[in-house]
Order: sequence, then C-alpha cells, then structure tokens
Amino acid sequence: MTDPRWLDHDRFKREHGMPPKRSEISTKDLEDKYTVLGKLVEGVGALNEGISLVRSKDTGHRYVQKHIDPSSHVLLRELLLLQALDHPNIIRYVDAVIDQSVWHHHTASVYVEYCPLKTAQDLLNKYHKHNLGRTDDHRIYIPEHFIWHIFRSLASALQYLHFGVLVGDRRTPEELDELIKDDRFFREVWPMILHRDIKPDNIFFRKTQPSRIWIFESRTIFGIIPRRKKTKAYAANHPRVLLGDFGLAIQYNEPDWNFDEEYVGTYKWMPPELPLHTAQGDVWAVGAVILALCRQMPDGVVKPPPSDWTEGIEAWSKHRDARKGIRDHGVGKHYSPELNDVVHECLRFNPRNRPLAFKLLKMINEGAANADEKGFLDKDEFFPKWVWGGAEDRIHGQRSRHRKDQVQGKSEEIKE
Repeated sequence: MTDPRWLDHDRFKREHGMPPKRSEISTKDLEDKYTVLGKLVEGVGALNEGISLVRSKDTGHRYVQKHIDPSSHVLLRELLLLQALDHPNIIRYVDAVIDQSVWHHHTASVYVEYCPLKTAQDLLNKYHKHNLGRTDDHRIYIPEHFIWHIFRSLASALQYLHFGVLVGDRRTPEELDELIKDDRFFREVWPMILHRDIKPDNIFFRKTQPSRIWIFESRTIFGIIPRRKKTKAYAANHPRVLLGDFGLAIQYNEPDWNFDEEYVGTYKWMPPELPLHTAQGDVWAVGAVILALCRQMPDGVVKPPPSDWTEGIEAWSKHRDARKGIRDHGVGKHYSPELNDVVHECLRFNPRNRPLAFKLLKMINEGAANADEKGFLDKDEFFPKWVWGGAEDRIHGQRSRHRKDQVQGKSEEIKE
C-alpha cells in the first residue's frame, strides 16, 4: 500500500514549494470531460496499460490519456508527482482519475499534454532509417544546435527534480553544492526525486513559439538570440523538450529509497552502478541519450548480450562488459569536441566522478557557447522535411548546409 505521506498532497506542496493546486484527482470517470480519439500505444512499460489520444469537450484541446494498472502504490506516486511538479521541461499534468474501488483492480488514468512531434526515439528511428546504406560522408546528422538544446533541457529538468532549482535561479553551482552537503536540505527544503528511466522513449517534443526570457549574462549563450538590451532575449524556436513517464520515479525518504537489490529501468539505458540508484545515474542516462542521438543508435548504447550468453537480459545488464567502451565511442567527427567532452563527463563509470545536474547545466552552457564561437554550430541548418513530417512547426534555422544530401536534394523547412 502507498506510503501515507503521498496521500497528503497539500502538505507535500506546502513543505516543498510546489505550484498552486491543479485539477484534483477525480474518483469518477472523466468520460463527460473528454472524447477518446484513438489509441496511440498499446499497453507497454511499467504499470502502463495503454495510451490514448483524447480531446477536451470544453476547449477542444488534445491531451494524452495514460491508462495505468491501479494495483500498485506506484500509481499514486506517479499521479501525485505529475500533479505537483511544475517545470517547462517536464510533461504537464492536466487531469487524473482513480476509481474509488481502485484496489479492486478498477481503472485509473492520468491525462497529460499532447506532444505531436513525438519522442526522441521516433527522431532516432527516422534518422537511422534514412541513413541505411549511406556511407559516413553522405549520412544526415541531427543538427548540433538541436543536440545542445535537448542536452540543456534535460539537465534543467534534472536539476529541478534532484534539487528543486528553477529556471532562472541565479545561485552558482558552488553555492548549491554547499547547500546540499547538509542532509537536512533533502528533508526540509526539497525531496530529491530520481526519474530512473530516462531514455529516448520518455523524451517528448512539442511545438513551441519564440518567447521572451530573462538571462543573467551579457555574453551570448547558445540557443538565445540577443536583442538590444543585454538582459532580455528571445528563445530560439526549437521544439520544446519534455521529460515524461514517471512510473519508476522515487522520492527521497520513501520507504524503498535505500534499496540495493532492485533493478528498475530499461536495461539498454541503465547506468553501470545498478542496483544503486543515484542522481548521477540519471545524469549517466542523459549522457547515454545524447550519445545515441549523435551516433544514431536507436537500440541503445548498452551492448546486447553475446550469442552464447545464457543467463538472461537482467544478468547481462549487471555485467561490466555490457557498457564496456561506451565512453570510447565519442559523439563522432560531425560534432564539436566541446559536445564530446560534456558527454564524456556524464558517462564516467564511477558515479562519484560524474557532474551533478546543476554543474552539468553550467558545463553545457559553457560548452555550447565555446562551440558556437569556434563555428561548430550552424544556426542556418534546417531539419529535412521528413524529420517533422506532418507537423506544422517551423524549426530553428534558415538553410541547411546538407541541402544537396537531404531528401534527394530538396530539403525544405517545415512551414508554419
């Protein structure tokens, strides 16, 4: 049964500075509020019984309805986390329902924002399929400016989940490092939340518009187009990157926080220190995702077991050889040394040697700025039309330097 602390949602938000209350978790079916448009995914993943696309009868907006197996305490953990968390790079909660007789195996669902640009896994699959049979010099690569954008977005989401640091926080990594040395920080200020299942399937893309933001440095940071006043800027028109699926997430001081024998996650994206789950484990997974995007590895960075392996996938995921040589791959010659260096830091074998999320974010900002100054970031580079095919979003850039290679020489921007 669920730890009672998770049932006191108001107390959780009051003590940890969560946002104002959103839609309450209903105990009655929400069919009167939403029309089901169709099935997006059949039941897959942790406690996931299928995903549907729905439309609000009041606003006409589309949302995703995730049907969840209500027989486990993980249900309330995910619902209450999504309801409480508020960050631009974390999937947004809209509604939820838990039947009053939920523990008798009735239905339960959570409703979240819909991301029509799909996932990083879909992006990987498209590039991999398009490049089949192509020599290295004729392959099409995900633009580096977008790789940095994904990297930064995920690091920002992690520093919020792990340490409660919001976008625009002006404290330095050194100041934050000093704060978290006191264990009371996680009891009294912010309950560290580990995602534990970061992978391309759980990273979503959503249409966005340029928005005015505040920055606190006079120098240009990648992804920000400076205007007349140094303190104001417009965010580049990239798709918004969202971390989703908190079915395996865990909060500090939960009864099963200090476990050492539970393997959870997806083995192809698991950090090497498992079954120990740490904040640096999430960082390793982010580094693995970025490496996979650069190297176009849709099947994951962890090697499959050898043909003569007979002990099963879980045993292989614990084996050191499963991750042997991952850091040696590098991001490839088509990307900057700065990007390679930051990914390299994330994938260190010993978790103590990896950066915490707020240090990682600083490394990303500095690395991207340096890569930009050296001319590695081609801001005039477009995605080929087949990447976001069917979407109406215009993606950052003006012209692609790969124009002759993309879509039989007819690369086009995605029209607004």
